[in-house]
Amino acid sequence: MSVTATTTLVHSVKSPLLAALCSQCVAGGQRNINTFSKNSAKQITQSCKMAQSCKLVKSTMDANMCKICGCLANPRKFTNGFDPKMNSVIRSQSTSATSVSRLSSAATGVTWAQLMTEMSGDGLTASLDTTPDLKRFLSEVGTDPREARYWLKQFTNFEQQRPFAIVQVYPEVFAKKQLLGQLTSCLSFLQRNNMRPVVILGSPIVTAINFSASDLQQLKAQTVHDSTVLASLLEANRVLARPLFIGTNVLRAEKLPGDTFCGELCDVNTELIMWCLLSKHIPIIPAFGETPSGQILAVDMWSVTEKLSSALQPLKVIKVNTCGGFVDETGSVIANINLPADLHAAAEKPWCTPVLRNKMERIYGLLSVLPSESSVVITSVDKMLKELFTHRGSGTFFKITEPIYHYSSFNKVDLVRLTDLITKAFGKVLDEDYFLEIENQLHTIYLSKEYNAAAIILQDDSVGVPYLCKFAVSLKAQGEGTGEMLWETIRKDFPRLFWRSRGDNPINSWYFKKCEGSWSQQYWTVFWYGVSEHKLSCLLIDTAVKRKESLIIPTKASVTSTQQ
Repeated sequence: MSVTATTTLVHSVKSPLLAALCSQCVAGGQRNINTFSKNSAKQITQSCKMAQSCKLVKSTMDANMCKICGCLANPRKFTNGFDPKMNSVIRSQSTSATSVSRLSSAATGVTWAQLMTEMSGDGLTASLDTTPDLKRFLSEVGTDPREARYWLKQFTNFEQQRPFAIVQVYPEVFAKKQLLGQLTSCLSFLQRNNMRPVVILGSPIVTAINFSASDLQQLKAQTVHDSTVLASLLEANRVLARPLFIGTNVLRAEKLPGDTFCGELCDVNTELIMWCLLSKHIPIIPAFGETPSGQILAVDMWSVTEKLSSALQPLKVIKVNTCGGFVDETGSVIANINLPADLHAAAEKPWCTPVLRNKMERIYGLLSVLPSESSVVITSVDKMLKELFTHRGSGTFFKITEPIYHYSSFNKVDLVRLTDLITKAFGKVLDEDYFLEIENQLHTIYLSKEYNAAAIILQDDSVGVPYLCKFAVSLKAQGEGTGEMLWETIRKDFPRLFWRSRGDNPINSWYFKKCEGSWSQQYWTVFWYGVSEHKLSCLLIDTAVKRKESLIIPTKASVTSTQQ
């Protein structure tokens, strides 16, 4: 059975006796045997002398009781030390474990016991199995283990004094059991791997003019219910969660003018949130503010996300919905929006409505006050891990990206840094004479400000089509969309281009999407775009294959090749 550091109580077991005996009441020395009959409560009290501070139950009068009631409050240990048959009995009889504390609300009329009985009957908690985290992660993401390992290493080294992610969950996620289970799995994975999330629940408030008292009451009831369900599912999945319910003075608001029950968020109190994070609980924050006089007001969910992100400085801000990121006029998801450049360029696109432009401007405003490595992601709940832990992603990724600079010579280029980027990107050492050999052919060098991406384009007078000699992007920049931005810059500047790539290069699938024609042999694949003449394409192939190889000495590199 699942045990957490907070008091838990097994519900919905097949045997009433086991239900009584398996009640777990060992959190901070408090005995919580509520909701049982007086006789059952008395039997437990007499038979089980509980140790303080969530230690193993000892000294029971009945050996079988000791085996059944045995509970380790370490969430990673369950029925250790007991007879295997008894372990099997416990696991088969207990379908879920939830907090014994009752939540009674005038708005909801819901108790923990009722919620967990409902969820157990619906099979929600039963789906939260004990599959190892990495196995579940790879199954959901479907990525190369090396790629997954890279991002896990990047993220788990994140500074632990602040949250890894602020996760804003739209209310429609709670309407589907499958999506709710996936959300729980994602949050559990992050928490167990020291990537601590802060969850925000509520609703986007489009207009606050006519937000009545009944609207407020209805939204409060739904948000409290959703917070309770999510916390219960997380604890059933052996992850600690703490809803910071309305009235905890976390969010401070001022009432908007007029007869409305909406407010404008003016301040956040992060003390309770930091306490949750330090005690390894996932804080769940409903989007309701409190005035100095104690009045409760609904506030826009994105406003809460903005304020909390500004105060807590997370690495990721994730907006989780049911439909995914922004889509263009063809219905395809827009993978990357690089700010501020794309903010101006998007204004000319047919998909950029005033509503979407306003969202982009607010996201840009938020990123402007976050660390340079921070990003905002809009994704669907079933693609959340894929978006976080793959280079290709699965939603819309927003980041203030490095500017791309153009050079026509090597005079202002740091060749040491450029060589280091190429060496790491290709996993080979660059020929020491490479820059001297191409100096007279050089057309354009593209470099990102921090040397995380580069492209070298040569002018080949024999064919009249520019040749992309090097296209290198660090793994970190690949996941941030810098490579895509660099490619779009090249496409704008060069209507025709050709290049080659090793046949076993893992990035070739990306090249096939970008090219208009290609040719392959055993060692090389030649790509081009902007060329329609058959005779010219044959000449390009012959020219590319005969070019001297400049990356010649294999070396151990921390990242994989991004080009030839």
